[in-house]
Amino acid sequence: MNGSVIPVVIAFLGILGTLVSGLMTQRLAEKAKAKELEHAERQRVDERRYEAESAAAEALRACYVMLNTASLDYHSELNNFWYSLQAGCATDELRSRLDDARREHRARHSEAQMRVPDDVLTIAHEVNLGLSRLYGVLKRLDGGIPPRQEDESLEQARTQINGAWDQLNEMRRVMRRSLGVAP
Repeated sequence: MNGSVIPVVIAFLGILGTLVSGLMTQRLAEKAKAKELEHAERQRVDERRYEAESAAAEALRACYVMLNTASLDYHSELNNFWYSLQAGCATDELRSRLDDARREHRARHSEAQMRVPDDVLTIAHEVNLGLSRLYGVLKRLDGGIPPRQEDESLEQARTQINGAWDQLNEMRRVMRRSLGVAP
């Protein structure tokens, strides 16, 4: 019986080996497929994150561009209005353009309040206050309303207009640094 058991055991081990190798091959294939799927999912997550970060960066850049443009336009209209007051020829069209520029600036500043980081918001707020004060001074001078402060005059308004350039330049510098464009 010894002689006939050995071939049976060998055959059994051969069959068992064949079955185990098939199972092992299947198991390894499943693990490889799971790793592939996991890698693909990780790639999709990374791509979605990158797209979201890119979209957020683009939205922030667009916000900066619109705020900067609106601030510069508002400043230009204040400057134009100052010249018209100095020449004594302020027109309704100039008043309307100034008011439109003010509204546009306020809209862009309001949007920035919800979107930009604090360091940019701080300087944007300073620019907004400076331009708003200047607007108030020029409108009071245009309407013949007595000044709120003793030094409210066309000369003082000119100084404010020139000072606003420094604030606008600082705001642009902080925005560029925030975007990583400038050191």
